[in-house]
Amino acid sequence: MKVIAMAAQKGGSGKTTVALHLAVEAQKQGLTVAVIDADPQGSARSWADHRDDGETVPVAKVGVDAVDDALKAAAQDGYDLVVIDTPPHASVRTQHLIARADLVVIPVQPSALDLAALPAMLALIRPGSAPHRAVISAAPVGVSEVAEIRGALANYQVEAFETVIHSRMAFRRALAHGQAVAEFEPKGKAAGEVAALWAEVAELLQLAKPTQEAAHV
Repeated sequence: MKVIAMAAQKGGSGKTTVALHLAVEAQKQGLTVAVIDADPQGSARSWADHRDDGETVPVAKVGVDAVDDALKAAAQDGYDLVVIDTPPHASVRTQHLIARADLVVIPVQPSALDLAALPAMLALIRPGSAPHRAVISAAPVGVSEVAEIRGALANYQVEAFETVIHSRMAFRRALAHGQAVAEFEPKGKAAGEVAALWAEVAELLQLAKPTQEAAHV
């Protein structure tokens, strides 16, 4: 079982949006996926409560101190992937969650405030050498800020995914209906961005879609 921790010091970075969309995309690709909502705001759990299509990705609202038990239960149940939506602040408790991850994904908006918040999160991640990547998220469409923030991330020695998640109305509309963009608008640009990001994550974690031959063994 692989574990992804979504971590961001600053609220509004797209942390929960990216977490839920990676989970849905992984499930779409044939993996068994669960989400652990350890964010006190409970946005991921609220999203799950609005799903009504019979294909709900399990989302467990779990306190930080109970995440270890939730991960053990998920492993025993045979899940391929667990995505943890961590609290939106840097703390020792957040560091504990990060230490359980095979990959830490750090959503970063192309803004000075997001960059200013980045060092505090990196200070939690790097002592344990947790593999981590930034994802540029909630980015305005067609502006130079994306190139600028890539340069800034490089200055912090943070590798970023090639895929950029832009600020698109499809994300807001889909989440409001308890969906992901692949379900709400499957041929849209937002769905394409999520699929591309998942492909990068899957390659990094060596999480391949099960082949038809394997599925029939």
